[in-house]
Amino acid sequence: MIDETIYKDIFGDDIILTQDTRDNILKKHPEVADFWDKIAQTLLSPDEIRRSIRDERVILYYRFDGQVLDGKWVVVVVKRVERRFISTIYATDQIKSGDILWKKTM
Repeated sequence: MIDETIYKDIFGDDIILTQDTRDNILKKHPEVADFWDKIAQTLLSPDEIRRSIRDERVILYYRFDGQVLDGKWVVVVVKRVERRFISTIYATDQIKSGDILWKKTM
């Protein structure tokens, strides 16, 4: 049995994070451990959602957080295949280009 965590996104869809992916994310981006608790909030209440310009199956959920690394965008990258899987998580200074799929209205 694969150990996995299931999150919900703003649309009510299940987003899966496997233990292997979690381990790989923390190896590649160890700083993510400091804001791991922001994943659910980023998926449920993003500021913006964009489609990747490199792979149309990849969706990026962005949420700005002033407490993450002195103010960064938390990005949860979800790949939509048969199911929706988190492929990586990181923090960034700016939103990447790509089609806007959804944007929070102020």
